[in-house]
Amino acid sequence: MKKIKFRPSRLISAMAGVVMVTFVGDAVRRTLVDVDLDDCVIDNGRFYHGEGAPEPESELLNNPTDSSGVEKLGSGSRAYNKDDIYTGMLVPANANTSIIRDTSDNMVNLADFKNESYSVLGENLLLNLSAAEALNMMMSDYENATSLTDFAVYGTDSTVPGEGSPCPKLYPDCISGNTVDVALVGWGSVIAYDGKDTESWIVENCSNYGYIVRYPVGKTEITGESYCPWHLRYVGQPHALIMNANGYCLEEYIGYLKGFTQENPLISTVGEDSYKIYTVSSLSDVTYIDVPLGGNYDVSGDGSSGYIVTIKE
Repeated sequence: MKKIKFRPSRLISAMAGVVMVTFVGDAVRRTLVDVDLDDCVIDNGRFYHGEGAPEPESELLNNPTDSSGVEKLGSGSRAYNKDDIYTGMLVPANANTSIIRDTSDNMVNLADFKNESYSVLGENLLLNLSAAEALNMMMSDYENATSLTDFAVYGTDSTVPGEGSPCPKLYPDCISGNTVDVALVGWGSVIAYDGKDTESWIVENCSNYGYIVRYPVGKTEITGESYCPWHLRYVGQPHALIMNANGYCLEEYIGYLKGFTQENPLISTVGEDSYKIYTVSSLSDVTYIDVPLGGNYDVSGDGSSGYIVTIKE
């Protein structure tokens, strides 16, 4: 048998041929298949080509910086003018403070929106949607707690006072669209609500639903009004709970919040929700306030010198 002699030169030639064929084949493929890198999307280092390429999972937002030069991710500046200090859920509205109706509020007619746990006396009782939803919940829980459905709302933003009305006067904050005047329905009559007896449940629990007694007992020198348990004001959470816990009327609460700034906010927890609250002073015709881009915040005027920012985290 003839022996096969191994020649290294032949192995090298064969390997060179394989490399050449691979290179030529790849060049032909690139020529026939036009790949435009401009329509590729980079997503965390992965490339996706052609139609239907997924968008990047996240993007770096172009955000403003605070006075210290630190970039604030997820926030943006919003402009507020001087008139805005008289608009919002927390403007006190009294003999010395005006209030401007927030036309952006979503208003509903209680005659159509109410549930079966209370009555309305009137066909056109407009109320802010958030306040109306909270009112329905409160009255439903009142019925569950007492087995009574004896409350009636007879006024909201246009309460008619005087003879034949349970309301002695029109209060200045009615224009806010966040107030309700309530009475009790008796046998063929309407009875003024005095906040006593079984019906005291509303006065004692309204803060759990974002409502306050606008003119509470013992605060006449501050509010300018005597105790009015029938006049409820929606200020939302967590404000109503903080006011109730500290025994503040609205005017006192506004003054209390002036001690909190964006750098040193008031922190409040309601259930599983955490809130940051602070005051921003109005120093010029336009004031820029940092707010979350994703929402979950409220900016209300304080009726005097600035704005109250509430951020739900």
